[in-house]
Amino acid sequence: MTEPNEKKKNVNNFAKYSSISFQMLATIGVFAFIGYKIDEHRKSDKPIFTALISLFGVVVALYQVVKQLNKNDR
Repeated sequence: MTEPNEKKKNVNNFAKYSSISFQMLATIGVFAFIGYKIDEHRKSDKPIFTALISLFGVVVALYQVVKQLNKNDR
């Protein structure tokens, strides 16, 4: 049988890691929206800024995840 403290720890880990995924989604979404608005303002045929700034958003999101995971391991 699992102990109550272990079960609580599992719930806390689930909450922590699921919040990281929502944070990644929000970060990438904000960067993609910014790129979309730039492309819309420039009236460009190809969504170059959307693609590039979204990719930058992925890099930023991954950096945030690595930083949080390293902080939590200590």
